[in-house]
Amino acid sequence: SYDYFQFVQQWPPTSCRAPKKCSKPRPLQNFTIHGLWPSNYSNPTMPSNCNGTKFKIQNLYPYLRSKMKIAWPDVESGNDTRFWEREWNKHGTCSERILNLMQYFRRSFAMWKSHNITEILKNASIVPHPTQTWTYSDIVSPIKAATKRTPLLRCKRDPAQPNMQWLHEVVFCYEYNALKQIDCNRTTGCKNQQAISFQ
Repeated sequence: SYDYFQFVQQWPPTSCRAPKKCSKPRPLQNFTIHGLWPSNYSNPTMPSNCNGTKFKIQNLYPYLRSKMKIAWPDVESGNDTRFWEREWNKHGTCSERILNLMQYFRRSFAMWKSHNITEILKNASIVPHPTQTWTYSDIVSPIKAATKRTPLLRCKRDPAQPNMQWLHEVVFCYEYNALKQIDCNRTTGCKNQQAISFQ
């Protein structure tokens, strides 16, 4: 059982920061889908690996597969099909009563298309920069203005640079049926009082 969905988009250059290595030498410069995760308010560890229909690539129409290669690529190893399979088996199966396999991926793509985070930030002059940093609200404000809902930001940290955090994920929240966007509760995420780097 779950209460709402987290629709998680990742910034590939942060996903590929050391010590993580990625298959492509130059990561994509736009936000891509990490996953659509049924989640609980009471228990931050969302339900996972619910025994449902197993992923089969042939269950996804070819036209949807080609769109997902753009929206939902495996930025780390480059194996898109295995990434989709892992996300469906771990998360998608837990909401199968509401979204079957095809609907789960189609809805995720529609969510990704509905608000282009890369463009929203660019229009607010927030673009990748080697030295400039932003506050949490600098980044949240233009997204909130565009979507009318509060997102959640997640950062990646480097133990070697304890005062630095890199923007890694932007989370949109959706109600139980994955149709209506809602405000995200601020539970975990980037540290508020610390500068956020976006490179």
